[in-house]
Amino acid sequence: MSVQFSKIDGPAPTSADLPSRADVTLANARTAYVASDAGFARRPPEQRLDMPPQPLSTRRSLPERETDGRWRFLIILACSLTTTILACQAMLSGFSAGGLNPLEWLAVGLFAANFCYLGIAAFTGAAGTVVLLLSPKPPPLSKTPPTKGSLTAIIIPIYQEKPAKVVAAAEAMWDSLRDLDAEKGFEVFFISDSMDPALVEIEEAAIQDLLRRRPDEPFWYRRRRDNAQKKQGNINDFVQRWGGRYDYMLELDADSFVSPETMLELVRRMDARPRTALIQTLPIIVGARTYSARLQQLSLRSHGGLFGAGLSWWSGGAGNFWGHNAIIRLAPFAAHAALPDLPGKEPLGGKILSHDFVEAALLRRAGWRVEIAGDIEGSYEETPPTIVDLAARDRRWAQGNIQQIQVILARGFDWLSRVHIGANLMGYLSGLLWLSFVVVGVLIAANAKFFESETVASVTADPNAGLRLVIIMAAVLTSPKWLSVILWAFGKLPGWDRSPRFLVNVVCDLGMTMLLAPIFFMNHAGSILSTLMGVDGGWRPQVRDRNGFAWSDLVRHYVQHMIFGFCLLLASFAISPSFMLQNLPMATVLIFAPLIARQVSGVARKGSVSWLLYATPEDLKQPEIVRRAEMLAARGTTDVRRLAPQRRNRPMHRMSMVVRRAMRRARRADQIGRRDAE
Repeated sequence: MSVQFSKIDGPAPTSADLPSRADVTLANARTAYVASDAGFARRPPEQRLDMPPQPLSTRRSLPERETDGRWRFLIILACSLTTTILACQAMLSGFSAGGLNPLEWLAVGLFAANFCYLGIAAFTGAAGTVVLLLSPKPPPLSKTPPTKGSLTAIIIPIYQEKPAKVVAAAEAMWDSLRDLDAEKGFEVFFISDSMDPALVEIEEAAIQDLLRRRPDEPFWYRRRRDNAQKKQGNINDFVQRWGGRYDYMLELDADSFVSPETMLELVRRMDARPRTALIQTLPIIVGARTYSARLQQLSLRSHGGLFGAGLSWWSGGAGNFWGHNAIIRLAPFAAHAALPDLPGKEPLGGKILSHDFVEAALLRRAGWRVEIAGDIEGSYEETPPTIVDLAARDRRWAQGNIQQIQVILARGFDWLSRVHIGANLMGYLSGLLWLSFVVVGVLIAANAKFFESETVASVTADPNAGLRLVIIMAAVLTSPKWLSVILWAFGKLPGWDRSPRFLVNVVCDLGMTMLLAPIFFMNHAGSILSTLMGVDGGWRPQVRDRNGFAWSDLVRHYVQHMIFGFCLLLASFAISPSFMLQNLPMATVLIFAPLIARQVSGVARKGSVSWLLYATPEDLKQPEIVRRAEMLAARGTTDVRRLAPQRRNRPMHRMSMVVRRAMRRARRADQIGRRDAE
């Protein structure tokens, strides 16, 4: 059976014109050029779903009995508040016995807000540790295909990506499903928003090469002509045009993939739970090569499982969505998850930049369950290679999270959905709170030194208060590390055996985390401040691989870090040498941020000591799906640069590229003009 390709003109067919899903075969697949698409495409006939935008505030449809996670979170919150009160008492006892001035009260308030958030994270991890200790070891996932006969679309959004790895991962997932004789319940759909002509040419050639090699298998592809609303618009376009063809969609990122056993388990759970609209897996990082990426990989692998178990325990049916590596029931998603526009102008209003948390909240508000599958492994992703690229991604996420303040305050949302959004926002606000706390601390010390305030540190109500505060802070801040060690000692840490090498990994993880923490806090503080000042971070292609930085680029990127570090060091020295020694580690890290960033952006040679210090179980024994994807990419079956049509020197091709660029610039100018007019 071969695929028939053709070009058609005219409007897209309506749902009444379409055959049923059972009648749609690869034989009648076609390439169609419609107004919303551009270039080459291969897609099934459209089977549409309406996706009306949802109001920001409305009455909720949540059944009263759906309260399975609320009391559990209250336990977490009570523990966090208790720990915060103890820490604040120790801090207050360390101030002058003569009372507090406004600066000291401000310092206590900043500390309490930050510490309460950290406490919620710590006790979520503690709850996950208890859950894992008390739970029996889960059996291996079944390799038997589901029997209900549902159809799942594996959707892979692409935006200015290198297509070799994307296509290789899709082929690896498909071949793995075929090995289990389970491919009949799945189709692969590449949905592209790429705009760069050079990348588009390679991307389309890669897809055409894939279709030439696999003409009878359901690999679909379409590229939008205008990538309005970015990734959210890309997903919504797919749901509106082809959502009626599928029961579920397994939403991935261009750098993520899922094992076949995990895909089958997700489908089985959706089949068995008709009130569940979304199941989010816990993706782990694989394929990290640079030192900073390997740190993220090790941290997530060593204590991500216990946080996932705790989050699943207290969220119940009011879980969260992280934008990828999740299975979604398409009918309720189309009916209830189209995002509203926020009041006000960008970057604080307008289109919601971070869509995933809000989509989960909308589904929950409509009465559907959103679950976090903390017990399922086999979900993988990659991570930005350097802390510079990580900061660029965090800038976009920070802006989206600030926008979501309006969602927290809107009417009708489950309050656990508000907790998810608020906790994620605090992950970025904590950097600004930390920065403010440091500045206030310097002002307090300067006030005591130069204005002879009665808050001199030597006259304290409790001389042991500092030690108590340090103990409480250390216990909370390092809780992910020692909780994972407890699980490791009992043989219950997901993915790890009881090799002593894990203890070395934990020490290396802790040391590198402490080194990079000031840089990350400054990044987050800068992201929040720039957004509040009205700077739109935009949506840039994610960097998946990088070969180092020029010194000038690093200095320009970290000039604010360096200035703050120098000012902190000089101010501390002016107050007293002992105070300077307290702030010296933090200031040194910020002053030498370009050097640190350059060093941790280096590639760790596989098998070297530095590589082994941050090795995860997936490094030492590659999962089959990861091995297969890397083998396909390395073999060059998807490196289609040589297959791309050699048209660049043709006059008509060059002219078409000029016209495309001019049209894009005109559309962008028109959008800016309309925005200014509003």
